[in-house]
Amino acid sequence: MSSFLDRLKSLFGGADAADGPMHFELATVTDRGLSRSDNQDSFFVNRQSCIFAVADGMGGGQGGAFASEWICEELKNRFDVPEGSASGLRVGLADEALQAANARIREYAAANEFKSMGSTAVVLMADPGKPSRAAVAHVGDSRIYRWRKGKGTLLTRDHTVGNELGSAFANQSQAKSLQSRRNPLAHVLTRAVGIGFKVRAEWRKIDIHPGDRYLLCTDGVHDVLNDEQVAALMGRAKTPAQAVAAVTEKVVACGAPDNYTIVCVFAVRD
Repeated sequence: MSSFLDRLKSLFGGADAADGPMHFELATVTDRGLSRSDNQDSFFVNRQSCIFAVADGMGGGQGGAFASEWICEELKNRFDVPEGSASGLRVGLADEALQAANARIREYAAANEFKSMGSTAVVLMADPGKPSRAAVAHVGDSRIYRWRKGKGTLLTRDHTVGNELGSAFANQSQAKSLQSRRNPLAHVLTRAVGIGFKVRAEWRKIDIHPGDRYLLCTDGVHDVLNDEQVAALMGRAKTPAQAVAAVTEKVVACGAPDNYTIVCVFAVRD
């Protein structure tokens, strides 16, 4: 574990981007959708610590709900701090939270004989003192989208069999077919919190600019809306609440066949 944390420090310990005064505005929603009997999604947000996360659980009984809840609980345990005391881009703490949730899920799954209990996780975090300095971590197929200066960008890649196989194909039509959310292999996860001895989160350093818009979501959103639709809805919204309402309306209009969770964050110049 120490070697992995050393690599994280090396990755995120470089020079900072130029900072301008800004703060984050946000809106959230989570719902079981129109077809599911329960909601196994969870989210965690802390504007003071500049951390935002979404998790999508899986497993028998209440296993999935517990799995996603425990990820958010472990993040809360580490990032809920007294006002004014948050500082630094604490990627090590975030990874520690994922590893702790992983251990809890595995222990519970073993005790209750659940074979597939786990959860996706996607995290956006920034340094409260230098909010342009930020990082993204993800495990599974929950996503983060960014809208910047009229352009939408997917900042994560799905950890699924379909996406992994598609990435290996030179033939674009075959690759797109494998990576399509209509392909059953696109729903088979290659990574999740709780399914391995350790979590293999994928980390990425990013810069946040004033005016950026970020949308974190579970697959209940991107299974029914494509990337272009998400970008268009984010671009037209004037506030995070409007963005969340617009995406929710579209998901429900498409039948909302799964739980859906959205955390929308706007970086606003002071």
